[in-house]
Amino acid sequence: MKTSLQVAVCRLQVAAAVVALLASVGAVRAEEVFHGVAVAPDGMSAWIATIESTNIYHTGDFGTNWQLQSADVYRDYFDVFFLDDENGWVCGRGGVIWNTTDGGDTWTRQNLAGPKFATRIQFTDANHGWAAGGDAIMLRTTDGGAAWQMSILRNPPYPGDTVDFYGLSFIDSIHGWVAAGRFPTGDTFVGGQGYIVKLTVDSDTLVDVLQRKDTVNDFFDVEFVDTLNGWVVGGNDITMAAAVFHTTDGGASWVEQAVPAGAHLLRAVKFASPTDGWACGRNGTIVHTSDGGADWEQQPTDVDTTLFDIDFADAQRGMASGAGSTVLRTTDGGGTWDRCFSAVAEPSLGTGVGGRGAGVRVLGNPARGDVSFAVRGLATGFRIAIYDASGRLVRVLAGPQSPIPNPYSLSWDGRNEAGQPARTGSYLARLVSGTASGTVRFVLLRQ
Repeated sequence: MKTSLQVAVCRLQVAAAVVALLASVGAVRAEEVFHGVAVAPDGMSAWIATIESTNIYHTGDFGTNWQLQSADVYRDYFDVFFLDDENGWVCGRGGVIWNTTDGGDTWTRQNLAGPKFATRIQFTDANHGWAAGGDAIMLRTTDGGAAWQMSILRNPPYPGDTVDFYGLSFIDSIHGWVAAGRFPTGDTFVGGQGYIVKLTVDSDTLVDVLQRKDTVNDFFDVEFVDTLNGWVVGGNDITMAAAVFHTTDGGASWVEQAVPAGAHLLRAVKFASPTDGWACGRNGTIVHTSDGGADWEQQPTDVDTTLFDIDFADAQRGMASGAGSTVLRTTDGGGTWDRCFSAVAEPSLGTGVGGRGAGVRVLGNPARGDVSFAVRGLATGFRIAIYDASGRLVRVLAGPQSPIPNPYSLSWDGRNEAGQPARTGSYLARLVSGTASGTVRFVLLRQ
């Protein structure tokens, strides 16, 4: 048995931990993996899509302030793409695709299922779009995403158990390219599995032509500026050396371009013009060319984490995103990069219904045992999705359809969907309904 002194010490330790936890609520955010970034043509609006969580972040002032945006989805994202500052799409695990027409204030699901994941999404206009996926599967739409068609590319030469498409570039509604690779799992290094495939839409059929199979490098992204000139990026999964290949004949032949010795395996590429391009990758690598890739130079960053995506509005204004909640921005073409993601404004408690405030709040914070939520201002059915500090979904609570008393109380028993007790820590409750949305953070303490 513990002595009274041991009990007292234990209580003091618990109290100190609780104080530290409470101090962190709203001030410290769990690090996330920012897998996709999109910069609008206006050079001011930008969005980040997270993997291993279900968050979307938006800025309207080029990274000075960020707001959390989220769809009612339980599957994390790989990529985000915006045609302008209003119309955009995200894609992710399980082939999920969501669309917004109001800059991300609201999101509507367009697709679920198909590939095991949709890794990259692009639209050439408001109607024609594509998503590259795992297991050599492509998704295509001709009506803005109202309907998505699935195309499974041939096996062989693209065996579904080894080829995952990561890069995608269409220059119009007919001509495009995809790049494939496979990043090693754990300590297993298998050598290059890089594929470059040309895609052509012929009488509503997606025709594929294998242009290169690499046994040294994996390829993770591709960018074409017209029907002839394009680049693929990736690298050696054993040495982690970066690789860039260039074509001037539509992919009939590919020539490797020299990159700085300090550049590591590349994950994304973006050209703002036929001459100005950037690529990013492991250990904070960003390389730049101003002559179409004849010369690549490494641009300095202060990060040593993987940068998964990069996007530019023009030759001066761009962003790169990566692990560790990392977002870098530049306004001088990459001459200087600075971190611009340090604080996120908490979403408001609601958008308002009929002139009344709508939202959710926690009754008692921190909460011990059961957690009580008060929901107000709603006239239709709703759900409350509870996420832990890492962004993982813990539990979904369903409210009544109608009528809904105002306010309405709903309780969570502190257990996850499997019935297991949730851990002590910081949580986020997200209210989702047909007329309002809102979030609130709280701390759960075990009894």
